[in-house]
Amino acid sequence: MSQTGFSFDQDGKFKIMQLTDTHYTNDDENDHRTLRVMEECIEAESPDFIIVTGDLVWGKNNLNYLEKAVSPLTKSGIPWSFVFGNHDIEFGGTEEGFFGRLAKSPGFVGFHDERCEDRYGNHMFPVYGRNGELRWVIACINSGQYNPDKRVGGYSYVTRAQQDWYQERILAYEEENRDFSVLAFQHIPVPEIEEVWRFEHTYGNHIDEFCAPNVNSGQFLRMVEDGHTKGLFFGHDHCNSFYGKRFGVTLGYGRYTGFGCYGPEDFARGARVFALSETDTENFETWEILEGKRRFTPWHGVPNTVKRI
Repeated sequence: MSQTGFSFDQDGKFKIMQLTDTHYTNDDENDHRTLRVMEECIEAESPDFIIVTGDLVWGKNNLNYLEKAVSPLTKSGIPWSFVFGNHDIEFGGTEEGFFGRLAKSPGFVGFHDERCEDRYGNHMFPVYGRNGELRWVIACINSGQYNPDKRVGGYSYVTRAQQDWYQERILAYEEENRDFSVLAFQHIPVPEIEEVWRFEHTYGNHIDEFCAPNVNSGQFLRMVEDGHTKGLFFGHDHCNSFYGKRFGVTLGYGRYTGFGCYGPEDFARGARVFALSETDTENFETWEILEGKRRFTPWHGVPNTVKRI
């Protein structure tokens, strides 16, 4: 990675790995198993970039275990970044302090874009073709914790100020090249994820309930309208790992990575992988890599308004 972004390799490919909800909590065998899964996935896929989509740590020792929780990343030699989940600083610390600790870690390339006027740690990375032309952008968004309005309650959402920043950055990238696409990551899903499951072709598991915000902030609609966003992927709902396309944008979940929180023992932990192509800005490939270095190709779900919700 240069100071200005990433570049496609000599084959015109760029591979991203999404780790999510590692929930390093007690420094016990569950957490150590999580670290082994992270190491296995990284070794199996050798991604060009790794994004952790929140809930990296959890509990009263969240800050004490931070360096241990990221050790597979720091040892990998691969550039990596992070967006906040709702649990990372729930038991202590601030976004600025937490992010600052990560910024001192080997390989960490995340940053806080000060042009975003709400929340800490929103940032984007351009991915350039071998000729120096912008082809893709990776967007990393802080989706918050909980809705502060007690009348509404529930989980938080990406605010209007963050949405404005996102769209303003897209307009700025258009000045470089209008033919590019965006793959975005955040922790908490948008409400439209439930519509994907009910009305669209889907691939993967729906075991967990949908834990989207109680209100719709309009984030997904603005992504549809901008014409550049091709994918938005989440963590949060541990045992959901499906994805599907709605109005031209693929919405989906990463693969639950950690053993430090809820989830059945027989739900294999792992990571989601994305393959971007320099010559195709309309599509991307994605699959899951599971504990034991097993690649998982999920089953196809047919749209059906009576799917379990």
